[in-house]
Order: sequence, then structure tokens, then C-alpha cells
Amino acid sequence: MNTNYDYILDSPINKSVLECCEGGTEIYLVGGYIRDLLLKKDCHDKDYAVVGESAIELARKVADKLESYFIVLDEELDIARVVLRDKKNTLDFAKCTKNNIDDDLNRRDYTINSLALKIGDNKAELIDPFNGLADLDNKTIRVVSESNLKDDPLRILRGFRIAAKLDFKIDKYTIELLEQHKSLIHEVANERIHIELIKLFQAKSSVEILKLMKETGFLYEIFPDLKDQEKIPPSSYHHLCLIDHSFEVVRQVETLVESLPEWVAEKLEQEASMGIKYYPLLKIAALLHDYGKPETWNIEDDGRHRFLKHEEVGAKKAEDLLKDLKFTKNAVKYIFKMIRHHLYPNQLIKTDEYLLKRFEKNEEEFDFTHSVSIKALSRLFRRIDKYTPDLIMIAMADRLSTQGPEITPLRMKYDVKVLEWFLNRYKEFMPKVQDVFELIDGNEIMKLLDIEPGRIIGDIKIELKEMQLSGEVNTKEDAIEFVKSFYEKLKQG
Repeated sequence: MNTNYDYILDSPINKSVLECCEGGTEIYLVGGYIRDLLLKKDCHDKDYAVVGESAIELARKVADKLESYFIVLDEELDIARVVLRDKKNTLDFAKCTKNNIDDDLNRRDYTINSLALKIGDNKAELIDPFNGLADLDNKTIRVVSESNLKDDPLRILRGFRIAAKLDFKIDKYTIELLEQHKSLIHEVANERIHIELIKLFQAKSSVEILKLMKETGFLYEIFPDLKDQEKIPPSSYHHLCLIDHSFEVVRQVETLVESLPEWVAEKLEQEASMGIKYYPLLKIAALLHDYGKPETWNIEDDGRHRFLKHEEVGAKKAEDLLKDLKFTKNAVKYIFKMIRHHLYPNQLIKTDEYLLKRFEKNEEEFDFTHSVSIKALSRLFRRIDKYTPDLIMIAMADRLSTQGPEITPLRMKYDVKVLEWFLNRYKEFMPKVQDVFELIDGNEIMKLLDIEPGRIIGDIKIELKEMQLSGEVNTKEDAIEFVKSFYEKLKQG
């Protein structure tokens, strides 16, 4: 690894920081920024430890110089933030504990985060009191001290998160400490836990770390009801016990992101809310998709395992848990929808021996319109709307993770190909739906039928749009007549 760090002084931002310092002030770049810099990874958040003058006052001067935004984070601890005008790069300034860099580094969580780079006018000097550089080379997460974990138990979760992000291993002694002190996580504010969880699931691959979290018992401190999944064994449809099936669905989502059309992956990189992307939320939904199975588990006389309405029970339980963990309203709504409807796409697939034989005989020219009711598929697209590709991914991952003795390789291949066809059909179909003019809105429907707001309004609008797409309804008069007749059918059951 390169041992000459003077190039860091060429950074315009670092030059500006040094120009704002009073005489005698010492500036250190610390923490994750140094770690990512040495690993040649992109990092937009710089952390500066300050010895000498007030960190808040230095940050204020830097913000003025860079014409950026200034925020006091903790007046008592002398911590402030500068958000650059691009709103992408942030600079955090904190006064060193006891005004001493050695004491500051002694209090950090993991050795790879206990590196500092002292920057001056002419030289950049690396400070590495815990051999963090060697741990970077060895791709190892190693705790600085047990007391540091206990001082801030969020560091337990952060250790797992960093390991997932960097694809590093956690050394044996550190794993023992994480397991020993796992229950201390309940002393941490849920808002902070929520942020670390999002970062954990944002990692390209989270599943191996989730398994390690399970082995230490820490996973069940965050998601307590997942533990009951260990009791549910493999069955005729499932080749894995339920908790391992849940992990496998996460792994399949991670794999599908790499193999499905690029537009699907791009969609998952969009923001769901407040800087949170859909990708980590989809993986959380994958982990929790069978959250309701233990409570709905029943073994029938023929030996079959049944989980009646587990998707409804699981969605509600996950909703309550995520609200407690302070997930945003949009994030909770999205994960709820994924869990509640995760069976929906697979339930639409028609499967019989005739179709399977035709598919096996000529896969390339197989007509997938025989595998689903187009009307039912259109209803799925409209009901799930912009989240349809995400839901199909969950369904596909679930199918790929269900390989019990009753699921033949041919059936597996057929179902996955049908779901891929659903995706392609969605991309063609949705622009047409969006172009359909609304002939009658929800308020008009309520007035026409003399009913109160409710789900039935949405159901009527879905059916009305389908009739417009088929050409059976073309005018407002047609729409009024259809709404009346359809409502009568609903009332009759």
C-alpha cells in the first residue's frame, strides 16, 4: 500500500481547510474517509479532528470560504458540519477528545477506523496506533477495545455493516465480543439503528453477514420474530428450513440485480425517501417476506405444510416493527406492499402438463400469453403500479429459493421464464396505461354511487381503466354506465 500521502494536500478542500486554521492548530483527517481513501473507494464525507482552536469556529470559517452550508451538530462536544453546495460532499469537524489525537483514536470502534492523516502545509503523515493498515491489507474487522463497544453499542451493528460494505471478515475475538454484548443494542436509539440497517442492506452483498448475525444471535435482537423461523423445517416445496429460505431469497435478489435488464437495477437505485434507495428496502422485504409464517403454520392430515394468509400477517408485523425502528413512512409502505403481495405474481402463472411439455419442446418460440390471463396480468400492473418490477423480483427470488422435491427443474425454469416475460410485458404496457385519459374521477364515482371513500373506489377505477384499454369504454357516458353496472355486481357478491 502506498506510504506517501502528500498527494492529499493537493485537494482544494483540504487547502481551504488549512488556510482557515489559526496558528498552532493541528488538523487530522480521520475515520472512514481515510479507510476508503486507502482502499481507493469513493468517499464524499470527510471527517476532520481538530487540536487547538474550536472545531465549530473552524467549520464556520470553512463554510464561509467555500460558500457552503454550516450546521452545529453538538455545541457541548464542539462538533459541526459543512455541507458543500453540491449537497453531496460533507465535511465534519470535531474537537479531539482531551485535545489529543492519540486519545481520540483510542476511543474509536475498529482498527481500520482508527487511522488518522495529519495534514500540514508541506506534508501528510499517517498515524496508525492499532495496526489498522495491516488489517486493511488483510481485509479484517478488528475491535480496538471491548470498552469502546460497550460505550456505544451501535458499534456492534456497525461492525457487521462495515464487514458487509467492504466484504471483510470479522476476526474471531471481535465476533466473540459482538456476541457477548449483543443485547446492549437495546440501549441505542432506534433512529440510529435504522440508519445502520439501511447501510447494511445497501451493501452489494449482505447475506453472508446476515448469516453471521444469526449465528451470534444479534440478528434476533433487531428482528426478534425471525427466530421462530428456525422451527419450520424443509417441506415438499421448500428444500431449506424457513430462516435459511429467507436468507436465500435475499441472496437471489442480490444475484438478480446483476442478471436482469439494466433498467430494473437502475430503478432500484432511485430514492424511495430522504436519501434512501429502493435496493436496501427490497432486500429488507426479501428477508421479512415470510415474517408471518410461524404464526400461521399448520400441518394438515396429508402432511402438507400450510401458512394461510401469512402474507397479510407478515406484512402487518413487519409494518409495526419498522415503524418502531423509525423507518420513514414511504419506506414502511413500500416494504409492506412487497410482503403483502409477494405471492401475487406467481399465483397468476398457469401451470399444467400440456404447457410444460410445450415449453420444454420449444422454449425459444413458446407463447407466454398462454401462461397467464392477460386481463389478470394487466390488473397486477395497475394495482402495484410503479413497484411492479420490484414485486416481480421478490416473486422470482422466492421461486428460485423454493426447490423442494415437488418442484422439478423444468417447473422452476418455466416459472422463472414466465416471470421474466412479466417484466418485459410491464415495460411495454405501462406507458399505454399512463396515456389513458381519466373519464371519471374518484369524487365523481362517490357522488354517482352515493358511497364513502374506501378501497372500492380504487377497485372500480382499475376495472374502468381496463375497459378503456380494451376499447369497450370510450366516452364519459360509457364510463358512467360501466361504473353503475360494475358496482351492482360487487354488491351482489
